[in-house]
Amino acid sequence: MRRFNYRFVLSSIGLLLMIEALFMLFSAFVGEYFRERAVTSIYQSTLITFLSGALFTLLGRKRNRKRGSISKREVYLTVTLSWLVLALFGTLPFQLSGAIPSFTNAFFESMCGFTTTGSSTLLNIEAFPKSLHFWRSFTQWIGGFGIIIFVMSFMPVFGGSSGQFFDAEATGIAEDMFRPRITEVARRMTLTYLSLSIVGFLFLWAGPMDAFDAACHTLSAVSTGGFSTRQASIAFFNSPYTEYVITLLMFFGGTNFMLLYTFFTRFKLSTFREEEFRWYLAIILLFTLIITFLLLSTGEMSGLESTFRTALFQVVAAVTTTGFATIDFQMWGHVYWLLLLAMILFCGSEGSTSGGMKISRLVVLFKSTMLVFKKQVHPDALYRVKLNGNVISGSVSAKVLAFVFLYLSLAAFSALVLGFTGMTFDESIGVSISSISSYGFGLGSYGPSGTFESATPFAKYYLTFLMLVGRLEVFTVLSLFIPGFWKR
Repeated sequence: MRRFNYRFVLSSIGLLLMIEALFMLFSAFVGEYFRERAVTSIYQSTLITFLSGALFTLLGRKRNRKRGSISKREVYLTVTLSWLVLALFGTLPFQLSGAIPSFTNAFFESMCGFTTTGSSTLLNIEAFPKSLHFWRSFTQWIGGFGIIIFVMSFMPVFGGSSGQFFDAEATGIAEDMFRPRITEVARRMTLTYLSLSIVGFLFLWAGPMDAFDAACHTLSAVSTGGFSTRQASIAFFNSPYTEYVITLLMFFGGTNFMLLYTFFTRFKLSTFREEEFRWYLAIILLFTLIITFLLLSTGEMSGLESTFRTALFQVVAAVTTTGFATIDFQMWGHVYWLLLLAMILFCGSEGSTSGGMKISRLVVLFKSTMLVFKKQVHPDALYRVKLNGNVISGSVSAKVLAFVFLYLSLAAFSALVLGFTGMTFDESIGVSISSISSYGFGLGSYGPSGTFESATPFAKYYLTFLMLVGRLEVFTVLSLFIPGFWKR
C-alpha cells in the first residue's frame, strides 16, 4: 500500500509561500513611494514568509518521484492547506505594522482577501496605510485567479499532476475539457488576467481616480473581490464613468477566461454563443431591468439613466460576487434583499474569478428538471441533458446535484450556527450565503454600510472556514473530513 506523500505537500506549500513573499514586495514598493513606516513591517513579513517557504521546500526536497505517487489525498490537502497558510502569512503585514492589532481581525481580513469575499473589519478605511491597502487588494488579485494556477507549470517538478490541482480548485463541469492541456490553459488564462488588469488600470486612471486608487480598484474588480480604499466604496468617487468601467471589469471577471481569450485573439462574436455565457448575460439583463422598473415605479429613485446605472452596477456586483457598492440596497426594501441573495447563489461562469455555485450548474439543474417533466409525458423516450451540444453524463449530473445539495445545506446550517452568535434572523441568512458565495455584503448591520468588526471571534473564524469551503467549491475541503478518504 502506498504511503502518504507528505513531502509533496511540504514542497508545494513552500513554493507558494516563496511566491507570496515576492508578491509582498510590490506592497513594499508602494510603501517606499509614499514613505510610510509600515514598509519596514512589510519587509519583515516578506523575509519571514520567504524563509518559511524555503524551509518547507527543504523539508520536502526528498520527494517521491515515482509515477502515480500523488493521489487526490495529497492534492486536496495541499490545496486546502495552501489557502490556509497563505492567509495566515498574509496577516503578517497587518500584525507587524500594528494596523490591525487583533490577530482574529487580521486573519479574517486576510482570508477575505485570498478568497475574494470582500468582507472587512476596518472601521476607518481612509486611515489605513496605502501600502497595506495595496496588499489587501493584491491578496484579492492573487486569490481571484487562484494561486494554484500560478504553479501549474511547476507541478512536474514535484511529480504531481496539474490536472489534479485544477480539479481540486475548480470541481466543475468544464474541468474535463481543460485537463488534456492544462499548462496551455493556465498560460492563456494568465495572459487574459494580466491584460484585463493593465487595461482596467489605464481606463480607471483616465477618470477621477488617481493612479493608486485606480490600481487598487482594478485589482479588486478584475478578481471580483470588492476591497476598496474608501469607506463609501465606489460611491465616494461620484462618477458615472468610473461606475461603468468597474461594471465592465466585474462583468469580464465573472466571464469564463478561456472564452475571453478566444474572443480577443480571434475577434469572432460567435464565441459568445456559448450556452453558459448566454445565460450569464440574460440573468444580468433580466435582473437589471426588473430592479430598474421597480425602483422607478415605486419612486425609490428617479432618472432613467442613473437608476439603470445603479441597478446594473449592483446586479453585476452581485452576480459576479464582487463586494463593491454605490448605494446601500437595503434601503430599497425586502424584495430587493431576496433578489440580491438569489443572484449571489449561482453567480458567474466556470473558469472565472467569481464565487457561488456557477451558472453552468444552474443550467444543468434546469435542464434536468425539464427532462423529468418530459419523461412524465413520454416515459419510454430517450432524453439527454446537453450543454453546448455535448451530452452531460449521469455521473456529472449526479455530482452537480450533490454539490448543490451540500452547498445549500451548509449555507442553511451556517445560518443556524451564526444565529447562536447573536446575529438576527436576516443577518445570519445574509452573512451565511454571502460568505460561502464570496460576495462580502450581508444584511442588517453587515450590509454595504456596515463592517464585520462587531461579530464575535467565533463567528469570524467560522466565516473564514465558510469562505474557504465556498472558494474551493465544497468537495475539496469537506472531503478531508470523510474517514474513507484517508484509507490507503
